[in-house]
Amino acid sequence: MANEPFWLRRILDRLGGLSGGPLASTGDGELRVVLPDKLITDGGIAGDNPRVRVDVGQTGFFDGREFRTFKELNIPGSGSYVVKVVAPINVILFGLIADIEAGHLRMETVVGGTEGGSFSETLPIFKRNNMSTAPAYTGQVVLTAGGTHTGGTVIDVLRLKTNNISGQASSVGNVEGDERGVAANTYYFRFTNLSASDVITGTFRARWEERP
Repeated sequence: MANEPFWLRRILDRLGGLSGGPLASTGDGELRVVLPDKLITDGGIAGDNPRVRVDVGQTGFFDGREFRTFKELNIPGSGSYVVKVVAPINVILFGLIADIEAGHLRMETVVGGTEGGSFSETLPIFKRNNMSTAPAYTGQVVLTAGGTHTGGTVIDVLRLKTNNISGQASSVGNVEGDERGVAANTYYFRFTNLSASDVITGTFRARWEERP
């Protein structure tokens, strides 16, 4: 440290480098970054091949704030099925996908409008990170179904038709960077069978991150 110029010592003093902070001096006027052990793949253990730890997942995934749901669809000819989504906080929507084996599906995402009936069915919600190392976090988004819904503002439409073969369509999650930021509100997914004779059979799936 004795060879450090005065200006370098001042910088290190301000940033805490002389007391174990993130910056340290090589002694010849150069600075080097000293990463915390938890950012090194071997945990800071002296070895020949230290590497910077890089995770491919989102911070929300490791914080336990990412969730997923699914619903097996069975909608009779000209019938409908409505899912009500109550999001009391901001949400990043990463995936909205429908797979059907038969039928002609129109799926709308709607805000506002008038609901009716009873939304007594609760869709299952699962954490995307269920590892023991995930922090405890209780999800706030709730999805229910069983009621009806009319009117409102349609903010997205997904259409899918099959001809004796299975098909898949998604309006979110097609490519990397396709996610959407969604404000706190109540939303509705309206599934309509546009065929009078064919029964829609398939699966609806969604995944999201909560941003409290």
